[in-house]
Amino acid sequence: MYTSEKQIVDGVYRLTLAPNPYFEFSQFLVLDSKTCLVHTGKSTLFEPLKEMVQEKLGNRKLDYIVFSHVEADESGAVNKWLETYPDAQVVCNKVANINLEDFLIRPAQVFNDGDLLSLGTRSLQLINTPHVPHNWDAHMWFETTSEILFSSDFCCQGGNCEPIVETDISSSIIDFYVKGGFMPYGKTTNDTVQRLAKLPIKVIAPMHGSVIVGDVCQVILDKVKADLVSRSG
Repeated sequence: MYTSEKQIVDGVYRLTLAPNPYFEFSQFLVLDSKTCLVHTGKSTLFEPLKEMVQEKLGNRKLDYIVFSHVEADESGAVNKWLETYPDAQVVCNKVANINLEDFLIRPAQVFNDGDLLSLGTRSLQLINTPHVPHNWDAHMWFETTSEILFSSDFCCQGGNCEPIVETDISSSIIDFYVKGGFMPYGKTTNDTVQRLAKLPIKVIAPMHGSVIVGDVCQVILDKVKADLVSRSG
């Protein structure tokens, strides 16, 4: 299995596992006054991911767990994390909690659209993105200090990718979701992507593929927005 660890900004780490050359799974660990894991990873990949997380945490505990939607790679190992860290708190939106409340071994804290999760010098803002990239409970997290969009399956790419890029990879992103067939088209998607494109995003951190850094983030968002609008008819 291929693994990769990369600090994308001070105190924010990309922890990546790839069971094969075709697809990789990235989780993000934020170290501040409080700590937060973005994406739990699959249950089957829990042990190698736990080693990576615990190495970065050292003697610290895990305070928060967030993800975008209820799906195996996004939240499949959540109860294993809750067992490992008895004080850890899951935070999600109301729709995700409808599925999670009958599944989690401890209740989640439910946030509304726009609410902020304070970690110390950094805060994560919940942004509801229903059906983008998929699932009705979808929401993304925007880190307001370094302006990082933890974008889940939005702006993702296939293969084992470079940890960080500063170039326009919009063609790879569009090709991937067109071939994968997982992005819906229509007014809801268009409205959501337009909202995301208005954020002052300096880093796009998807679960699959390279983290995108710099002014090219807005270039990519504009091109993806235009493509989705054109496909919506």
